[in-house]
Amino acid sequence: MKKRAWIIIGGAVVAALVYAQLNRGGAESFSRNPNGQALIETYSLLQDQYLKPLDQTQLNKVLEGGIRGMLNALGDEFTSYSPPARAAQRQEDLRGEFFGIGATLAPAQQGGTGAQIQGLIRGLPAFNAGLRVGDQIVEVNGEDVTKLDLEEIVSKIRGPRGTKVTIGVKREGNNAVLRFELIRELVKIIEVNKALLPDNIGYIELRSFANINVSSQLNAAISDLRKQGMQKLIFDLRDNGGGLLDQGCSVAKAFIKEGPIVYTKTRSETRLYCEANGQVQWSGPMVVLVNGNSASASEIVAGALQDTGRAKIVGEKTFGKGVGQNVIDLANGGDLTLVTFQWLTPKKRAITRDQGIQPDVVVRDNRFPVPVSFEGTGAKPGATVTLTIDGKTYTAKADETGKYAFSQPLPARPANDNSGNAMVDPQNDAILARALQELK
Repeated sequence: MKKRAWIIIGGAVVAALVYAQLNRGGAESFSRNPNGQALIETYSLLQDQYLKPLDQTQLNKVLEGGIRGMLNALGDEFTSYSPPARAAQRQEDLRGEFFGIGATLAPAQQGGTGAQIQGLIRGLPAFNAGLRVGDQIVEVNGEDVTKLDLEEIVSKIRGPRGTKVTIGVKREGNNAVLRFELIRELVKIIEVNKALLPDNIGYIELRSFANINVSSQLNAAISDLRKQGMQKLIFDLRDNGGGLLDQGCSVAKAFIKEGPIVYTKTRSETRLYCEANGQVQWSGPMVVLVNGNSASASEIVAGALQDTGRAKIVGEKTFGKGVGQNVIDLANGGDLTLVTFQWLTPKKRAITRDQGIQPDVVVRDNRFPVPVSFEGTGAKPGATVTLTIDGKTYTAKADETGKYAFSQPLPARPANDNSGNAMVDPQNDAILARALQELK
């Protein structure tokens, strides 16, 4: 669902525009509220009396700051504002394809700024040019991007097909900026990875529900594993943070023959959102893997498979994101991701942060160790503080005030190569090993 709301704020004239653009009830409520009046007054004073005159770009930032401030005051982690650049990226992400360099990025600093390469797609420009996982992007086309939000950096790297972009990176052990001239190519995101394990057990990992190609990629993977002789299936939803509700419904329909899949509950009503329609892609034995990062659409699918008795759930309690959002277009080209409904499982269970989806078989996810960290104060300046755990010693040096801190660095998680081939290691994956036991 998409809506467009025009909101313009500033000065006495702008106040009239606010009231004209808002619906009548909203305008009257805004005009009667002293805080609404104060918001207009504040903007007007900034515009007219602030010591340094603000240009239009700065005024736009002030207004966007007002939007973010409203949402921060709401205290809802799932309601958010995306500026125009990020909103455009979202549309590309939903399609699952765009023109870029084939690198997965993560923030380089706390707070979401900077960019570090988290993964590379084989055969695409970044990989072919020799960029590496862990490289920190410091320049795009000669511009310093170290203090920009990640979404701004991504928008600068993406662009029209066949155009050139120069990426400057800093690499561990080398203080010089390494520059790579790349030609943007089509990047197609593969969300589904598969493998055929011993005893004809198929394995499918679904990384997210974030684009419109998820269900078709899943169906293709099931078809391919069938041809290879799959007799049983492990469906891995670990670390899958969700995405599109429609894709969640389509994925659940691939396994459930009939009955409700998910209900939605708004302020005014509870209704059936989608149900199975007999178009099952896999009806054989299966188990589903989840962990604490399985959220949203992952929980919809896991909850539906559990409630209908279709599959046993193995792993950890899921995240517990039982609410859904609509993305609403705004007048400035940005968008508002607004929580508007709660979703319920086929048995009308609400999924809360406390409960999540409780696995039928509880197994701790041991693939990635929890890093050791400690801090304190009161040590002698310059002293070495040691902590020993299970025979391993960790050290930190106190600063001039006696404070000390240690945080254990961990190697990056293995990045998928976007080939669709899953990387599995039952020997070092307790949840996967238990799933194999359940199926055998």
